Amino acid sequence: MDKEKYVRKAILADALELAPKMKKEDRAEIIASNNASPLRALVEPFTYDEAKIYSIIGTKDEGVIGMFGSCPTQLPEYGVVWLLSSDELYKHTRQFLKECPYWVSQMSQGYEYIYNFVDQRNWKTLKWLQFLGFEPKEKIEQYGHGKLPFLLMMKELNKQKNV
Repeated sequence: MDKEKYVRKAILADALELAPKMKKEDRAEIIASNNASPLRALVEPFTYDEAKIYSIIGTKDEGVIGMFGSCPTQLPEYGVVWLLSSDELYKHTRQFLKECPYWVSQMSQGYEYIYNFVDQRNWKTLKWLQFLGFEPKEKIEQYGHGKLPFLLMMKELNKQKNV
């Protein structure tokens, strides 16, 4: 693992650092979905007791380049997963893709299904989610604040059944 880059449990200050440099695709998606500012979108997961929130740290100069995690829903078997980042994350694509399966398994613990609604325009995110085993389940033509097309992306987790 690159000594200058790692993933760790997020702290609230990470949201303050990442919000002003959030990439434009993520800004557009959070505005379209619930008209949230970057800071609000990054802080909101901290309001859930059972949330798992992580930060991606780039080089010393880059600092926090992404945050991701999972939040509980009203249905205990479902978790909402998310990732918001800066453009600097693209400089670390190989390591990011290599580590993603591990971190998806970490933030998925305790859920049977993980999902999120993704702006159809955000093709890089859709491609990445499919790489991780998420499937498009439903297209909503007029989703959220922006009334734009979004896709419900979901992954069913392999559950070991006790027989």
